[in-house]
Formats: sequence, structure tokens, C-alpha cells
Amino acid sequence: MPIKSSTDHYGSVAVTIHWVSALAVILMLASGQIMDWYPEQTGVILPYHVSTGFVIGALTLFRIVWWLALDRRPAARAGMPAWQERIARFVHLGLYACILVLFGSGIAMMVLFGAIGPIFLGGPLPNFSQTPPRSAHGPASRLILLLACVHIAAALWHQFIKRDRLLARMGLGR
Repeated sequence: MPIKSSTDHYGSVAVTIHWVSALAVILMLASGQIMDWYPEQTGVILPYHVSTGFVIGALTLFRIVWWLALDRRPAARAGMPAWQERIARFVHLGLYACILVLFGSGIAMMVLFGAIGPIFLGGPLPNFSQTPPRSAHGPASRLILLLACVHIAAALWHQFIKRDRLLARMGLGR
């Protein structure tokens, strides 16, 4: 697989970023939910949550720079209705926007509370729930879950109902 994308397939850089980000987002959503359900586990989970969030944010920023400056996205699939292409673009932009909001609000919470030390070195953790960045973090996490489900459902619909092998563009199958 070439490093850069072609007119009909994503390149290895875009594919790698996509799948690493997808796995990391799943881990982030799960760890965030576990911290909500079991607050006593926050001190154990939060260092991993913060580290993974930083990786996702950095990968997303790199992906944006990669596409704007160094690569191109493959063209829309031949025969795909314009309305489907618009919805796909909206979902993708929504996913990126949510990631950036989560990244920014996570960093803001760490900075506002000087929480990096307590998170990674131990000590009492601040109560993040009463901060303005936290009021964006929760809804953005729910929205990214919804958008990810739409994204996955569309990919599975293309693969198994339409059988147009759209997933091959992202490195799955031929």
C-alpha cells in the first residue's frame, strides 16, 4: 500500500491513523464510562485516559495537516448519490470536531486545575465535574459515540448490503 492516497484508496498513513484512532476512541469512551460508573477507579484509569486522549488529539491534528498539506482524499465512489456523500462528509467533520473539542476541553481541565502532577504522580484529584470545560467534554463524548455508530453502520451497510467493497478503500479487503 502506498504511503499517500490515490484517487480510489487511502494511503498507508491515512489508514494507520484511522484504525489507531478508532481503537483509541473506543478505549477512551470505555474508560470515560467506567470512571462515571465507578468513580473510585478514577485515579487508576485517568492517567491512561489522559495519555490516550493526547495521542488521539495529536493524531487528529496530524491527520488534518496531512490531508491539507501532503495528501488528498480519494474521490467519492462512482455512483454514490450526492446526498450520501454530503452525509458522509458531515459525519466525518463531526467526528473530527468532537475529537478536537474533547482534546481541547481535556487539556483545559488539566491546566485549570494543575492536574497533571496529581494524575501522573499521585495525590488528590480535583473535582472536574464543576468546570466549564467538563460541560463540553461530556456532551462531546456522547455526540462522538453517536457519530461513530452512524459511521460504522454506514460502512457495514456498504460492505454487506450494497456489497460495493467501500471498506477496501480503508485497507480492509480488496
